[in-house]
Amino acid sequence: MTNIHDIARLSGYSVSTVSRAINHQKYVADDKRKKIEALIKELDYVPNRLARDLSKGQTKTIGIVLPYAHHPYFARIVDGIVSAGFAKGYKVTLLPTNYDMTVERHYLEQLKSKAYDSLIFTSRSNSLEALERYQKYGRIVCCEDPGTSSHLAAAYTDRLASYISALMWAKQQGCQNVGVVISRDNLISASSRVTRMAYQETYGKLPAANLFTGAVTFEDGYRAGRYFAKLKPSVDAILANGDDIGAGIQDYYRVHQLTPVKIIGQENLLSSRLMQFSTIDHHLEALGKAAFELSISHGQKHQLIKSEFIER
Repeated sequence: MTNIHDIARLSGYSVSTVSRAINHQKYVADDKRKKIEALIKELDYVPNRLARDLSKGQTKTIGIVLPYAHHPYFARIVDGIVSAGFAKGYKVTLLPTNYDMTVERHYLEQLKSKAYDSLIFTSRSNSLEALERYQKYGRIVCCEDPGTSSHLAAAYTDRLASYISALMWAKQQGCQNVGVVISRDNLISASSRVTRMAYQETYGKLPAANLFTGAVTFEDGYRAGRYFAKLKPSVDAILANGDDIGAGIQDYYRVHQLTPVKIIGQENLLSSRLMQFSTIDHHLEALGKAAFELSISHGQKHQLIKSEFIER
């Protein structure tokens, strides 16, 4: 296979001159450039992209670390990142983890080996401290509020304020016993932590029986509906972790001809509009665009994207 040294030997020019011609840099005479380009075409030479990227100090590739792509929350963030990245000439690679800490560490090691210019963590299983240890190898951006003590760049929504607004609305509607649906419940989950804080602020401590975990899809929402429909004392409102999940809950109550409960979804998707239940719009495309801009910038910066509770 032809390499750059072959092109240099056959052309009679140095490797550095050939490299400058390949990369369309200055200080290469027209006659030299034409001879080198003719040899490249004749020998069907393809430059080593990785080596060329490393010589430039960047790959123009951003890695998006996410647990999975089939939940609208992550899909809409990705949409924002891809849109902003494409406009700036960047490639975007999806790096699914299924919340596996070892897989996340593998991607961090790839950042260390310069496979990516930066990583955007839409969610995480490793600690913020673990992520910080790798930022000397490339930019790391998290999509949550890391707090004032963290040195990570971050783009995040004001979820706590929006959750409190939504739950206060439910309380004003006369709802006394509210169920909550989340995807996972552990100490490192920012959404779980913020949801509990909002519930505590409005209704007091969240009862274990009022929490349904492991919901990601419409079908999971349907299962959550079955769970809450059998719960005693019964709930009169449910805060779901997505509109499609909220639609699944509402569909269970409809199919079984049960007295409807108030549903509060998230992300302002078509499902909440068609089924006419309230929702929280976190403006995730804007969040994704902000995260991308932070991933290619220098210096530490936190950017807040305002959420919006939509009453229906």
